[in-house]
Amino acid sequence: MPADKLGRYMRSPEFLKRANDAIAEAVRDLESHGVQPVYLDRKTGWIVRGSDDASRENASCEGEALPDILKKWNRIYPKEHKNER
Repeated sequence: MPADKLGRYMRSPEFLKRANDAIAEAVRDLESHGVQPVYLDRKTGWIVRGSDDASRENASCEGEALPDILKKWNRIYPKEHKNER
């Protein structure tokens, strides 16, 4: 599939619906096996233990939260060292 066609598809409502359905199915599958999913609060950059803990429009983050491991990693190893592997 050409890149422009793929890009249009990935921005379409159909793709968003299919992606959301796949994520919901994966979460249900994890929960059925006893695995409790965690969520990333995009406004604060924190990993929260439940979707109810994620911030809403007021940017509050209530509940038990953990710092985002990747952001911590980026502070420890700045961008100039990423391509040296």
